[in-house]
Amino acid sequence: MHPMVLHGIIDAMAETARRTNSRHAVEKGLLEEALDDLQRTRVPTQRIDTKRPFEEAPPGYKENRGEVDLDLPCKDGLRRPAKWIKRMDRGRVAGYTEDDSPGDLPLITDLFAPKVYYDDDDEDPAGALPAWFIAALGGSGTTYATLRREFNKLAVHN
Repeated sequence: MHPMVLHGIIDAMAETARRTNSRHAVEKGLLEEALDDLQRTRVPTQRIDTKRPFEEAPPGYKENRGEVDLDLPCKDGLRRPAKWIKRMDRGRVAGYTEDDSPGDLPLITDLFAPKVYYDDDDEDPAGALPAWFIAALGGSGTTYATLRREFNKLAVHN
């Protein structure tokens, strides 16, 4: 085999090993972070009936009063809303349903933008932006500048 070809193969194998080590380090960090999150949400099980559902919020949790729209998978295959929630670092939330007990682990998931209703009389969430508005935002600089100038003239900026 030609030495240049052999050199190319060795370089490619070394680069693959470096990438694998790099990916392994990232995945290890993510797993350690998830383990830390689980350890912080654990409920002590000493002298607690682990089968009886929570009667009050678990330590560090509060009742979900519509702050988080989170449906959790249950043992029966259905989904139920989170009754107890706990906000965590890095935009995550942990939650329990009303049927969960201290023996159950909480579901930890990423927290996205909360439900925001713009009209107190309307129970429906805000609709999508109109196509003309999206086109204005992504259009030419002049269109965007005009839109921004008119927005700045408004008395109230939301």
